[in-house]
Amino acid sequence: MNIANLYSYSLPTSIRALPIRSGLLLEWNGGWGEIAPLPGFSSETLEEAKEEISTLLPHLATRPAKLPSVRFAIDCAKLPFPPKPFRIPLAAFQTPRPNFPILKLKLGHLTVEEAVTFIKKMEKTHRLRLDFNQKWDLHQALELANHFPTHNFDYLEEPVSSLEDLITFSKLTKLPIAIDESFRTNPEKALQVLSLQAVVVKPTITGFIPQVPPHVTLVLSSSYETSLGLLQIARMGASLGNPRTAHGLDTYSFFHEDLLSHSLEAKKGYLLWKGGNVNKSKLCWIATHSSPSKGSY
Repeated sequence: MNIANLYSYSLPTSIRALPIRSGLLLEWNGGWGEIAPLPGFSSETLEEAKEEISTLLPHLATRPAKLPSVRFAIDCAKLPFPPKPFRIPLAAFQTPRPNFPILKLKLGHLTVEEAVTFIKKMEKTHRLRLDFNQKWDLHQALELANHFPTHNFDYLEEPVSSLEDLITFSKLTKLPIAIDESFRTNPEKALQVLSLQAVVVKPTITGFIPQVPPHVTLVLSSSYETSLGLLQIARMGASLGNPRTAHGLDTYSFFHEDLLSHSLEAKKGYLLWKGGNVNKSKLCWIATHSSPSKGSY
């Protein structure tokens, strides 16, 4: 039998802008996927995703999903669960962790002076990834660049508000650049950034893992998914073939409750999965569809 179950969840978080994280879980023949559009960032809403997956539930093996979060969940649910234990390099997020060499900082809300002070404090102990979320203009970004040599950072992620200014900033500073929003809106042009170091991909938002040029690092990043969604992204990261790439998945600690029977762990620069299964007690059942099996999916 092909059996598909759909559940919902709502979990409290310590994220100021997202105190309750709501989403859906798809269980398909024992595999699991999470559908959790991120408000303000995803192209679809949770209600739109729920409508599509409800329609697709009887046709998961034959009809492709259109919405990114639904497509990502179905791809994850095709994989056997639970996965075998594994570990993957992890970049700490916002708050330093002991024995974690890489730290990602969100700086777009700061002034140049505040950002410089913060960076100089953190760069003493960490290799930094600086994320500005396209909130600065070219003048601000160039002012910050004057304070640091080109080799100081892992990369600067989306330091300016337009792709044209990003290309200019790269040419003028030679600082290593990572793209996220720019890649989603104009991938062909974004890949022309002279000092491009990395493409940051949020699978819940993009719906797939893109191909990037060999000289560019592909970094997978979270969209504040639950521990289950992060586990599935980590599985994808572990399969990319570069065991040294630190991925941006250090967000599970923002949740007060866990959807896994055994939590993910962060130790000595790695995200660890030691095994376990899904804790269904946190879920609300929505629908089930079963049909005779017609071979593998």
